[in-house]
Formats: sequence, structure tokens, C-alpha cells
Amino acid sequence: MAVRRYQPDDESQIQTLFQKTFHQERPLDAWEWKFKQNPKHKEPFILVFEENGKILGHISLWLMSAYIKGCVETVGVRVDTMVDPDARGKGIYKHLNDALIEEGRKAGITYLYGFPAPKAKELFLRYTGASHLTDMPRWMYVQKPVSLLASKLSPLKVLKPLDRVYGKIRQSKKTPHGYEVKRITRCDEAFDKLAEKTKHTADGLVVRDAAYLNWRFFDHPVHHYKMTALYKQGQLQGYVITHEKEGRFRNGMIVDWLAVDDDAWRALLEEALSVLREADIVQSWALPSMMPAHLMKKNGFVHKDSPMPLVGKEIESDNTDMNDPDKWFITPGDVDSY
Repeated sequence: MAVRRYQPDDESQIQTLFQKTFHQERPLDAWEWKFKQNPKHKEPFILVFEENGKILGHISLWLMSAYIKGCVETVGVRVDTMVDPDARGKGIYKHLNDALIEEGRKAGITYLYGFPAPKAKELFLRYTGASHLTDMPRWMYVQKPVSLLASKLSPLKVLKPLDRVYGKIRQSKKTPHGYEVKRITRCDEAFDKLAEKTKHTADGLVVRDAAYLNWRFFDHPVHHYKMTALYKQGQLQGYVITHEKEGRFRNGMIVDWLAVDDDAWRALLEEALSVLREADIVQSWALPSMMPAHLMKKNGFVHKDSPMPLVGKEIESDNTDMNDPDKWFITPGDVDSY
């Protein structure tokens, strides 16, 4: 009975445990993309709890290169923490978290953070001394109010044409912003320069260079994203990544965005809303200290709720000050489920 690092051929048991724990199937190519195709960190950071040859517990980190106070360091996003439901009560979760901190230190990881479910959050705080930084604010903009209401009250479907009128009024407010707008299907070295230019956007943010963006969004095996970029005099000024999901209503998401200055941020929001013009609502995350939060609030977004906790744990003592949410730039793209 012991915690050990991932070994080749563990995939089958890990996938079985994932299905048993979360009650959903995960394609193998999604697992490989997540843990084996990361361009910055090829070796999966996975710890398993094994007993008599059977994997009963699992904890892992999505390793990222991040700017921490302007310097590139390795951070880990906690993902896929799970214990076999039939093996709970054996202290497996504590063993995994104890090993996580030690192995993380050996791997040169300077900070851990994540967005755990309530029980996982409680245990992570208890066993590691992690901090609950905040709950991530979710912002929402209603583009088609009648369609949104009709998703709950079907008799209102006959009034959906009114949304077209509302949309024309809203779109008439769009102002020329002077940028060249391009649809991007693959990032080039201009995005490396943008990442460097924007590294002081916050004290903590993932390095959003070309290699990261191509892997995170264009190589994703399940989700399909759209990227819109702004250029001025041939120089990249920012980008926005959007995604739409059909359900009872059409949900648009601003998944990730980054800009060099306030003007570019404003133009990106306009472009995102244009790309998502058929969505009933548009949502995103933004911490209160972030420019996107101020911008969305000014442009009709409302703070809907804060459903996702943000927890953090410094591995290096000189990063204790990073347990302050105002120091972080975080978007939905920082979470593996979006």
C-alpha cells in the first residue's frame, strides 16, 4: 500500500477510476492531450495510491509555465483528484496530498492552485495548509432575453422575434476601434511577443505564448474554439477566445483573452460579442481586480454568482504573498473543463 508516480500503462486503471468516481466516460485522447501532449511539460505529473496492484486513488497537476512577478516559474493546477468510492475511509486522500507537496517541491513547482468541489476543497485545506483565496466571480450578459425566458417558459417562444429587434439596437452601439481584426487558426511567434509584453498584467498568470495557446485551444480533442486577434500597424495587440454550447439555451463563453492596453481590451470585448451574437447569453470569469471585470461591468454584464472556489498553496516560501487573489489573472481557460 503506497503512493507512487505515474508509470506507463497506468492509463487503463486511471480511466476506469475516473468513470467510477465522476460517473462519466473520458476518451483516451482527452487524457493524452491533458497529460502527455503539454508542450512545456512532457512528463505527466500524476500520483497514484496503489494497493495489491490496484489503483485506488489518484491526484495530478496540470503543469503550466507561468509568470510569477515577471519571472517564468512552474505552477501546478490541481485536477482529477479521486479516490475509489469503495476504498474511502482508508486515509488515501491524505496520503496523496502529503505526497503531492513533497513531489511538487522535488519537481521545482513553486505554487499550486485549483478549483475543487466542496469536499475536495475542505480536505485540501485541511491536509496541506492551503488557502481559500476567493470564489471566482461569473459575469453574464443577456443578449436574447426572450429566448432565455422561453427556455424555461415554452409559451414565450412565439415572442422570440423580439430578440432580433433588441439585437439590432445593441449592435448599433458598436463603434469603430481602428484595429485590424483577424480570425486565427494557429498561433505564431507574434503571440510569444504578446506574452512577453503582457507578463506584468498580474503578479501571477500562465505564459500564454504560441505553444501554450495552440495546445490548449487548437489541439483540444473535444472542444472547438474561435480565436479573434487585433493588430495595429502589423503588431499583435491582443486576442480573445470564444466558445458556444447548445442546450436549453445557447450559451456563449469568453474563455480566454489578453491585451496590451485598455483600448485593446475594449475592442476585444466588442469583437467577442460580435462573434457570439447568436448566443442567448455570454458569460466569463474575472476577478474584481482584473481589467476584464471593470470592462464587463461597464458594458452591461452582471455578476451572476461565484460558483467556483479558488484555492492556492505556495511550495516556495517566497511565494506566500501569492495567496492574494488580487495578484492573479485567471480566465475560464485556466480550468481544464472549459
